[in-house]
Formats: sequence, C-alpha cells, structure tokens
Amino acid sequence: MESDKSFTPPNFEQPVANFIERSLNGSQEYVDFIPESHLRIWYNNQAEGYANHYHDALEIIVCAENQYIVIANNQTYTLNVGDILIIPPFMLHELHSQPYGARFIYLIDVNMMECFQDYKMLDPILMEPYLCTASSRPEIYQHIYDSLMQMAKTYFSHQIFWETSIYSILLDIFMTIGVNYFCKNSNKETDSSDSKQPENYEMFANLLNFIDAHYADNLTLEQAADYIGFSKYHFTRLFKQHTNTTFHNYLCHKRIQAAQSMLTADMNLPVTDIAFRIGFNNLTSFSRCFSKYTNCSPTEYRNKLRHEEV
Repeated sequence: MESDKSFTPPNFEQPVANFIERSLNGSQEYVDFIPESHLRIWYNNQAEGYANHYHDALEIIVCAENQYIVIANNQTYTLNVGDILIIPPFMLHELHSQPYGARFIYLIDVNMMECFQDYKMLDPILMEPYLCTASSRPEIYQHIYDSLMQMAKTYFSHQIFWETSIYSILLDIFMTIGVNYFCKNSNKETDSSDSKQPENYEMFANLLNFIDAHYADNLTLEQAADYIGFSKYHFTRLFKQHTNTTFHNYLCHKRIQAAQSMLTADMNLPVTDIAFRIGFNNLTSFSRCFSKYTNCSPTEYRNKLRHEEV
C-alpha cells in the first residue's frame, strides 16, 4: 500500500504543536528543536526531497518504506527498508524521495558529548557517513535499529525525562559503534595480543584528544608519534590501522571541521584569518585542503551560506 503523504499516523504526531519550520540561509539549515530541548525526530513521508544543505546537528535516517536516496560527502546511498545512515554535523547532503515512502529522521545536537574522551574516538568513524545495514554491520545492526526505534517511541510518547532517556540510548548506540569498530581494527594486529587492546585504546583516545587540543598548532607527525612514544614508522602504521586514514588526512579533517564552524559563525571573518587560526601557513594550502573535503573553496562554501536571493 502506498503511503498518503498528507497523513501522519497518530502515534507519530509531533508531541509539541506548531514549532517545526524548516529555515534555510543559503545551504545552511537552522534546526528547530523541540522547545527547551536539543533534538527533534519526525516521521517523514513527503514526496519532496531536500536540496543540498547542511546543519550543525547530527542527522540519522532510518528508511521505513520504499527507498530513500541520500547524497552526502560526494557519495550516493540508496537506503532500503530498515537501512540506517548517520550523517555527521556540517556535512553537505541532499535527499531524494520516491513518489511514495516513509522514513524516520533524527536531528540531534551532539555538542555536549565533546566533553567525553570516548566520543573523540568516533571522529575517525564519522569522517564520512556511517551506513549500517543488516548485511554491512551484522554484529550490531539489530541492536542499533531497535535502539533507534526505542528513541522514536520515547520521543513521540513524550513521557517524563524523555530527552534524557533518548540521549542515554544515543550514548549506547555510539558505544556499540565505537567498540565494534575498535575491536575489529585491534584484531587486525598480527603482533599484538588481546591483552594489549585496552592499552591501545587508551593510547589512541589520549592521542585523538591531544590532536583535538593542538590541531591549530604547527603539529607534525613526529610530534604526535613522540606523544605516545612510538617511532615515526610504527606510529604511521598503527594510526592508519586504528583510524583507517593517515595522520595528515585526519589533521586536515579536524582543521576543516573548525573552519566550517568559523565560516558559519562569523560571515565577516576574513578567510585568511580563519586559515591561520586553524593551523595553515598560507591561504593556498588551506583552500586546497578545504576543497578536498567539501568539494568547494572556502569562499564558495561561505557564499552557499548566504541568502541566495538575486
């Protein structure tokens, strides 16, 4: 049976009326959370899609009926029923609906989680959209799917302590993803026993926090290797193993995240100033790195944030 896009099932009606309005400034979406909260979830069955946009909230999409096509970070994801896609904050993405269908969309402020050291370990995982399906993540898929459905049930029922309950479930989801990712990568080691895995975790958690604190400095691979007491060669191999990327790529990723935030927060801040503030020595290298991760220059990115009225 085809969904009626004008009809929302009663159990998925928004718990607070007259608060959801999609507000765009160029490509930037200002997320309208539930008043006095940091999230919103809705049952979406509209046929219209969403043009290229971004927001500072984490987005989770769970396909509920038919298919949903998402283009994020220059990759196309065709979501089938039950598939889950997590889109990191500030990532440009566009959504394409089928003539009929439904999906749950979660927009969540995760800034408060930055204080957790463990949360930093998710950074390498969320350098790109995180696709979770029954075939791609068989060990954890059902748990994550059930948890997201419980989040939605809690949200729409709007019971006492509903927001705290949702964030506690979200933390469990992040923990599940992180433990699964870290254990898989640790097991790739041929010269390390299982007894060393907790030690490696603590070491890399401290390292990622160190990078987060010093990405704007003239941070080098040698300094990072010295910080955890490894040779340059050993550090390079283990960093790639645990993060699936190189130290240079990860450092650039952190800097571009900061640049996106600055470009959004202050439209009048010169691009050159931003480049120096986040650790680049010249505008050319900043622009090259920025284009690599966003597919546009810093100036083009900022222009997308402005009102596109002619």
